[in-house]
Amino acid sequence: MMGRTHLAFGAVAGVHLAGTTPALGLPIMAAALLGSILPDLDTPYSKLGRRFWPVSKLVFAVFGHRGGTHSLLFAALAMAPVWMVSPPVAVALGAGIATHLAADAISFGQGPRFKIRGAGVPLFWPLRDGKAGVRLVKVNGPLENLVILPWTMLYAAQSGWNLI
Repeated sequence: MMGRTHLAFGAVAGVHLAGTTPALGLPIMAAALLGSILPDLDTPYSKLGRRFWPVSKLVFAVFGHRGGTHSLLFAALAMAPVWMVSPPVAVALGAGIATHLAADAISFGQGPRFKIRGAGVPLFWPLRDGKAGVRLVKVNGPLENLVILPWTMLYAAQSGWNLI
């Protein structure tokens, strides 16, 4: 999926988690949004990859897109240092990453941005390189842009409004 769609899913996760710990609402929301785009640090074409392009180019050269950064191990490694400071914020970061992995598991793309043509994410990398997922939504296609993105944004806005 595109970065904007990942951010919309991260907003849904962040809004719901912020409601559980209102005192940490802003850090929780920020962590969920960051987590929702963090796995795409593995491509210099992503929102995050363009901002950290030296790191992104290196990760892309080693793993390709939808490689190790799209795994449960990556989620655990990203959450661990945050957990030591604030477990609720770490959970939000992990939830954002989980929304990213779920969205990429149902989407497919083609071209040099993808290590292996097709859908899915290597959830159990490095133990298993096989990808989990199905080809349901074309990246940047009409289903993503005209249905999934607007409805997810509306849901996040409505859920956030309910917290006020």
